[in-house]
Amino acid sequence: MPIEGGFHVEVCSWANDADRESMRALRETVFVLEQAVPPEMEVDDEDPRSVHVLARVLDGTPVGTGRLAPGGQIGRMAVLRDWRGRGVGAGLLTTLLDLARTRRLPEVSLHAQREAVPFYRRHGFEPVSEEFEEAGIPHVLMRRPLDAMAEPDRPPPPPAPEPVALHAASREELIAVTRQLLSGARHSMCVLVRELHPLLLNDTACMVELRRLAISGRGASIRVLAQDLTRALQEGTRVLDLAQRLSSVIELRRPVEDNDLAYRSAFMCVDTGGYLFRPQENEMAATGSTYAPGRHAELMSLFEEIWARSEPWPELRNLGI
Repeated sequence: MPIEGGFHVEVCSWANDADRESMRALRETVFVLEQAVPPEMEVDDEDPRSVHVLARVLDGTPVGTGRLAPGGQIGRMAVLRDWRGRGVGAGLLTTLLDLARTRRLPEVSLHAQREAVPFYRRHGFEPVSEEFEEAGIPHVLMRRPLDAMAEPDRPPPPPAPEPVALHAASREELIAVTRQLLSGARHSMCVLVRELHPLLLNDTACMVELRRLAISGRGASIRVLAQDLTRALQEGTRVLDLAQRLSSVIELRRPVEDNDLAYRSAFMCVDTGGYLFRPQENEMAATGSTYAPGRHAELMSLFEEIWARSEPWPELRNLGI
């Protein structure tokens, strides 16, 4: 999430070496060096199972971190001294709350240090325990329900559409069916390709549809799995330009496992049940449909599996993505 104040918040992974070292360095500075928390208490078994966030300044330097454990406990909130009081903690907490909502958690909890209780109260948390000591520091258990927060009003989904078959054999046809598929999406899409290059999504009409999805409100999501960003970074691409401006909803990752790297097909899925599939990523031949729930579910299952074991592109951090 981009925030006014010279920094942004990104979701990161404990499995990623660079992310993990950034988080551990922040937490060691705040907890071990400043607050004298024993080093052996600072890292625990919840870290690999949690979703983590990092706040970074424009040059990529990490200045704050936090995590959401699977059971809904927010913790390890740490902000460097020079960046306290500048909205970093609020940005981290807001992102963690949004992540909890996407996981349909009914409530979240946290162990708040005594002096941090007013901060968490301002964000809807209430104390539910007496003070207790943790690592020699007074804490209070606080909770916040999430189920009472109303979803924004949206019109009911339309009835199942009449499917339209999509076929392409040339570059122009592939761009046309890509645009047709994107135009039917409501809030999200995902794409798996070997190389991210200007062939398709740089088309002006496609970019208009991508931007429409990116600003469509809660639930907006554009995810890209790409093995190669060389040309995109060297020559530039409008997808990366859009990702810089809307980094909270546009995510790019790279596969790292051998089986995933050996995958030579490419596909795109949208949230209205449509898909486009190319058996050979380096060829223009493609088939698909604007509405095919069965095939869509099959491709989405594959995408989610590869996404879960992939990692963010470190080259994109300098671009603020």
